[in-house]
Amino acid sequence: MHSKRRKIIIGIILLIEAIALFTTTAWIFRGRVLNGLQVEKTRTATIFIPGYGGNAVSTDDFINQFNDHGIAKRALRIHISSNGKVTTMKKYVKKITADNPLVQLIFEDNTHPIKQAKQMRNVMTYLYKTYHIKSVNFLGHSSGGQIAYEYMVRNPNQKDAPKINKFVSIANDYDPKDKRVKNLPRNLKVFNIAGEIYNFGTDGEEAVDIVKPMGKLVKPYVKSYTFYLYQSDPISAEHSMLHENPTLDKTIAEFLFRD
Repeated sequence: MHSKRRKIIIGIILLIEAIALFTTTAWIFRGRVLNGLQVEKTRTATIFIPGYGGNAVSTDDFINQFNDHGIAKRALRIHISSNGKVTTMKKYVKKITADNPLVQLIFEDNTHPIKQAKQMRNVMTYLYKTYHIKSVNFLGHSSGGQIAYEYMVRNPNQKDAPKINKFVSIANDYDPKDKRVKNLPRNLKVFNIAGEIYNFGTDGEEAVDIVKPMGKLVKPYVKSYTFYLYQSDPISAEHSMLHENPTLDKTIAEFLFRD
């Protein structure tokens, strides 16, 4: 009996070690695509906005990869309470400098995109006044893109807020008849990403035909618009895996940190 139990325990330990080895190897391989990537360094902060129910895990991989490869610098983790109060959860640097600072948002109420979009006013004022951040990029996954978009069309003339240079929208759809689109910043550069599992026309949650029309909506009102379709297997192209994808790491870094 003891021998059987011992074999089971040893088997479990070996399985855990195998998973750990696979995870470590996958992480090393993932980062390889970023080796030697040349980018421009500026003081423009990139703000990471998670999707529905998202938390730090949702955007940690992007941030860690960019930080570990010297492409950008992890700078701030910002908390937004359910009533909209903004505080700094963690400050990773002494001050914001010209090293492509990365700002991670954590919403306490993370399942109401419109409410979160309204709270973005407080976030932007906080970053502007507390850390003197004058320009930003937005990266939003799924409804994180909706939060960014809603903030921009609702607040075209907000004072004491950073200007918005670039917007990466990953796997989200927008109302193709939204008249507020004219409020988007005229100098905004938009990068719209859709995932597709094999040739099924969807990433498992968002259909390509729903994500792609963003172009017709925003093109007349922004400086540039680019659509990128990522097709692959379910492990890479599934909706929730798009923010943990090495190909997208590089593609997004090139868009954000190069002109």
